[in-house]
Amino acid sequence: MSALGGFIKKAQDALSNLRGGSNFFDGKNGDVVYSKNNVCVHEVVKSEDSATGKDESIIHSPGYLTVHCQQDEDSGVTLILQWLPNSTLHKNPASIRSVSPRGQSDRSETLTNLNRQKQNGERKSEREEANNERAIVVGLTIAEVDVSDVDTPTDTPQRPKSIRPHPPKPSNGNGEALFVPSINVIPNTPVSARNSIDDEDEDDDVVVTVEKVEKGSTSSLSTSGADDSDREEIEESSCDDSEDPDEYQSIVLDRYRKECGSLLSSTPEKYASDAGMVLNENSQGVVGSVMAIARGRAPPATSGSLFSVNLGKMRSMRVFFSDPEHTCGQIVLASMDSRYKILHFHHGGLDKLSHLFEQWSAIKARSVNGSPSPQPDRHLIVWQPSVSKGELDPEDGLYDAVSHPLWKAYKNGEGAVDDSLTLRKAIYFASMDASLRREIWPFLLRVYPWESTMEEREAKKNDLFLEYQTVKRRRIKKSNTTMKAEWHDIENAITKDVVRTDRRNPFYEGEDNQNVITMKNILLNYAAAHPRINYIQGMSDLVAPLLSIIRDESETYWSFCGLMQTTLFASPSSIHENLMEVNLEYLRELLKLLVPDFFSHLVSLKGDALQLIFVHRWILLCFKREFPEHDALHIWEACWSRYRTSHFHLFICVAIIAVYGKDIITQKLPHDEMLLYFASLANHMDAKIVLKKARGLLYSVCRMERLPCTLAGLVDSDDASEQWHSHREMVQYECTQMHGDEPCPFETK
Repeated sequence: MSALGGFIKKAQDALSNLRGGSNFFDGKNGDVVYSKNNVCVHEVVKSEDSATGKDESIIHSPGYLTVHCQQDEDSGVTLILQWLPNSTLHKNPASIRSVSPRGQSDRSETLTNLNRQKQNGERKSEREEANNERAIVVGLTIAEVDVSDVDTPTDTPQRPKSIRPHPPKPSNGNGEALFVPSINVIPNTPVSARNSIDDEDEDDDVVVTVEKVEKGSTSSLSTSGADDSDREEIEESSCDDSEDPDEYQSIVLDRYRKECGSLLSSTPEKYASDAGMVLNENSQGVVGSVMAIARGRAPPATSGSLFSVNLGKMRSMRVFFSDPEHTCGQIVLASMDSRYKILHFHHGGLDKLSHLFEQWSAIKARSVNGSPSPQPDRHLIVWQPSVSKGELDPEDGLYDAVSHPLWKAYKNGEGAVDDSLTLRKAIYFASMDASLRREIWPFLLRVYPWESTMEEREAKKNDLFLEYQTVKRRRIKKSNTTMKAEWHDIENAITKDVVRTDRRNPFYEGEDNQNVITMKNILLNYAAAHPRINYIQGMSDLVAPLLSIIRDESETYWSFCGLMQTTLFASPSSIHENLMEVNLEYLRELLKLLVPDFFSHLVSLKGDALQLIFVHRWILLCFKREFPEHDALHIWEACWSRYRTSHFHLFICVAIIAVYGKDIITQKLPHDEMLLYFASLANHMDAKIVLKKARGLLYSVCRMERLPCTLAGLVDSDDASEQWHSHREMVQYECTQMHGDEPCPFETK
């Protein structure tokens, strides 16, 4: 009968929670309501690795996290989050006692006595001070830890053992001590920023050996390919070393080159460190290290000591998931003085903690007497974005991914694709089977025309192979000319990047991998054939997925050329045109049209806010740093399809801002915090939601009868007349009076 009563009570509590009427939080003062090991803090540290040429790297610092309850006068109960690094736990297993909520009154009394003695001018010997510190720890006792069960780090990675706590012993007057779950100790491991994202395939208890971080690899994205005539013309002109590159474009490309180099190693932790925005023991709402307080000095702002924070004193708490199951991700904490701390959950457990936070937030949002808060509580947001039906393109969801039977049906008897528009439309809405990328990508990147027959493609493939051999011979000849020293620098940069690109991909793993050498040759040949561009950091990550899928050196090279032709590194239509500024101008107008609240916030910030600095990495590195690779490839294919526009990447940018930027407006974040906010979204965004939102935004723009003249050409793709002009009037452009001294081509006289 008691079991039935308990079941009914749980059902009533769940129903009450759903209705928002719960006034009960399952936790009393001092109770640990959550614990999880291997929760990571990513630190920016100085690197002494001369081979990498870097002076900074990102270090994973896994640690043991607990959340316990504490009485609060305002909300009745608050939560104290504590995190202890595994490195400290390994050196001193007894330090796990410091994450206990028990004995806080004893600790406070001890600290008070220490301060009183200090005020009276009493001097303590080193032994007496050590005894006082031990007294503090004794007040925190949870369980005895068997030191023999702690692994010692060795050069060879091993599976960690567990710390097995002894059975809890009764404490004096406090009943039984709190049980401590088993803990897997993982020593600090240097990893690259790329490897800092959650790995869905990793086992929770397995230690993963990763490479040291190096400044370099990332990838780019092209929104479309270049046609064959353009490519051949560029190849012929760019291979002529006698022609000096345009001075202005060289300056622009040098700027891109420097910006790419800095963006590759950019992480939210690094940005917060550079901007002085790291949440440390001196920030508001942070409970300092017990040992440091006892000694009368502030603890260092590192993860080498206990980190403890009163979550009720934080300005905001944001939970971002990185996997479809919503178990992995990160928590971003912001204090009242705009200091940030990011806790990474690479091994699950975030779903349970976020649910706990939601329960606590529902109670905290109410006053003591239970009346609802007059203002909506924005202290906690668990990001699970969605798009309504009205925001979607009406055709969204009607298409299936292009499969082998569908691909075969689109080709006629001679192998030509008669209806490329419908095929590209299916790719735009639903992508394609991964096994078809080898055959379809060269079409999307305009290596082969859609209408070409199989026989014509074979002939062209042979011609391109011979042309590629010519490019290789020119490169070898160039490397032995008077420019040998300059070319040696380019070759070293490419060599350094390719050996650390996509090393988790089986296609590139292992020493002396021939595929890595092939990737290097493709980049060397491109740099020699395009001396104005030569090599820019990040190209290796762009060519890597092409080579691993196409698996033909010549075909990959020409696909890479087609992809690069419409990136920001391509030749502009005007000799003094800055392609980045062209993209930003389009983007500003789109934001003003589609996300006016966010644009108004940018205007209110003044300064460099309208330069949209947070977007530069999205465009230059083409979302490869913002999404896992399997999601990034879907975005690439949607852009390459050139359906309705050749600037779909800009609608992806607007979609990210529309979906995730509302919190920036609500909190009225200044420019530096806005940059950190968008940087922290990397690999924690839902690509499916972003793509749906972007398609809906493009549809809405295409259906508008009036557009500002500054958006002319944005949706003027090669399919525009076929798709739209047959059943609706031509769009009318309104002059924005932003042309300076030049007349507006759409101004009515």
